[in-house]
Amino acid sequence: MTSIYASTTSTSGSTASAKLLRISGMASGIDTDAVVKSMVSNYQAKIDKANQAKQTLQWQQEGYRDIIKGVKGLQDYFDPLSSKYMLSGNTLNINTAASDEPSVLSGTSGSDAKAGTYKVDVTKLAEQAKIEGTSKSAIVEVTDLKNWHTTLNFNFTSTATPPTTPTTKSIDLSTIVPNATLLPNDANMSQLAADINGELAKQSLNEKISATYVNDGGKSYIKFVKASTTSDDVTLSTNTDIGVLATTTINGGISSSSLLSTLKFPTGLNSFNLTNGTTSSLVSFTVGSSTTVQNLMDQVNSATGGAITMNIDDATGKLSFQSKQFGSSSSIGITTGTTGVLDSLGMTATTAVGKDAIVAITAPGQTIATTTTQSSNKFTTNGISYNLVSKGTANLTVTGNSDTVVANVKKFVEDYNTIISTINTKLTEKKDKNFTPLTDDQRTSMSEAQITTWETKAKVGILRKDDNLNSLLTQLRGTLYSPVYSSYNSADPKTGQVSLNFGSFGDSSIGIETSGDVTDGGKLVIKDDAKLKSAIENNLEEFKKLFIGASSTDPDTTKPYTGSKQYNEDGIFKRMDNIIRDYVAAPGLGKDGTYTLSGYMNIFINKQYDNSSTGSGGKNTLPDQIYGKTLSITKFKTQLADAQTRYYAKFTALEKAMNTLNSQQSALSSMMGTSK
Repeated sequence: MTSIYASTTSTSGSTASAKLLRISGMASGIDTDAVVKSMVSNYQAKIDKANQAKQTLQWQQEGYRDIIKGVKGLQDYFDPLSSKYMLSGNTLNINTAASDEPSVLSGTSGSDAKAGTYKVDVTKLAEQAKIEGTSKSAIVEVTDLKNWHTTLNFNFTSTATPPTTPTTKSIDLSTIVPNATLLPNDANMSQLAADINGELAKQSLNEKISATYVNDGGKSYIKFVKASTTSDDVTLSTNTDIGVLATTTINGGISSSSLLSTLKFPTGLNSFNLTNGTTSSLVSFTVGSSTTVQNLMDQVNSATGGAITMNIDDATGKLSFQSKQFGSSSSIGITTGTTGVLDSLGMTATTAVGKDAIVAITAPGQTIATTTTQSSNKFTTNGISYNLVSKGTANLTVTGNSDTVVANVKKFVEDYNTIISTINTKLTEKKDKNFTPLTDDQRTSMSEAQITTWETKAKVGILRKDDNLNSLLTQLRGTLYSPVYSSYNSADPKTGQVSLNFGSFGDSSIGIETSGDVTDGGKLVIKDDAKLKSAIENNLEEFKKLFIGASSTDPDTTKPYTGSKQYNEDGIFKRMDNIIRDYVAAPGLGKDGTYTLSGYMNIFINKQYDNSSTGSGGKNTLPDQIYGKTLSITKFKTQLADAQTRYYAKFTALEKAMNTLNSQQSALSSMMGTSK
């Protein structure tokens, strides 16, 4: 009896075909698998064709995204956060400014500043309104020391319980502080402090007290500081028969970490009012055992919103309040709410007004200075931005140099040409119809290297004559030769036209034009370097209007940008910026080419609108088209599986019939004795 070969096959296309029993043609002699495969080949052809179409769409997506990445790179020139940014006047500024006395002032020059040397005499700096307290540290003015008796007394009182007998130790200053005049320079004053420390060491006080030199407001002081290891209360006084110096408490130096309790602030809730002009702020704070000066400073800054700040001078131990604003229009005041707060702050004055800067400037070619009063130490006049540092005289030299601007323009031309070349190549490269996306069967017979080579050729021409890229290229070219206007009047447009124009012919041209080679696709060519440099050096303001001018006209969102009044008044770079935004969104967004929220090309290649079961309700973006192909492939696979199920069922029935016939034939032969 002829044996039967059976196979079980599972398919994903149809539930009915799952675990189907398929019997090959051992009885009939028919190659069932080959016959069925041939019979369903039309379905497989549909699947292959849909897969190839889907692959082509995905390659188009990839091609678009590569183009978008390049366009976003060019868009860096229109991004304020990019180092390439060219839509500001600073990028097209040919002037630089250098100060011969940076300790007095520095400056930067705008494009409209006159070249030459400016003599600047700073007689007064602008100041903030400032209320300053007396020193909370033990400091002694050197002019007082010169008139003192020759002995300083350091009085120690033990804080131990029970306290020990108070002691006094004295040092003799007769050899180091003569009545003769001491020159108040840093070297002399620092030496004086060192000499006093030497005398303290002779009395074994150097581990308890130290002296340092302090300069405050042009005055020289000696500051005495108690060592942290000294537990005694220490005061300083002169000999009683002179009595020049009142008894002064020597502490460990006052800083932001000092406790408010050591400054004699009342324990518990404290408050005072600060006024900034007409604005009043209540400063409320609680003094406890751990409340520091920094805590109070933070509270002041918070209560006034930063309009008034509190500070401490670590050298002098002076507390102060100052306004954020400079100049004579700034003012602050303090009124106490808690008794004793002003004394603890060390303040007697309760109001203060800021001061203006006074500067005399002699411009190039002038002999008489122009004196200006400014409310800030940073101000701009006649195209120059000044930054005052200290009183004194300095020369600020403004030099014009067009080379940097020329270099910036050339770099833009280079990058513009790169993206134009890329787009033009994609638009014009020819498709080889012999290379289409590979089917699964074709891939199985090829190596990885062969597949890569094939697909590289198959991708050529994938964006040939693409409408979106054609439109972008056309609009970018159009920005170059449409005249730019300071003020556009459609009835008489020439009246407001910028005096410079794109091209290389005529006195008003800037020496840049598009390539005469049509295969270049509109690349830019700098035909005349001399004209470009001349336009920058001699007509910079018109040059800036030509490239970075921006219309003040409100755009009409119901009409196209190109050809509008705004378009005609925008400079070339501004036009390019607006056009590119329409295609690939704002600068800085979606640099990987996958941004989907705005920009026509972004949306077209990245946005899927349709997720229906039919794939027919979208807006025909590439993702919609890919989704439609995916649904078609799924449908064709289901049809193929169903057809296979039908055909295999028929061949199975045939095999069973043949087996029955063979059995009957075998039995008949046996009965007739013809069986061997």
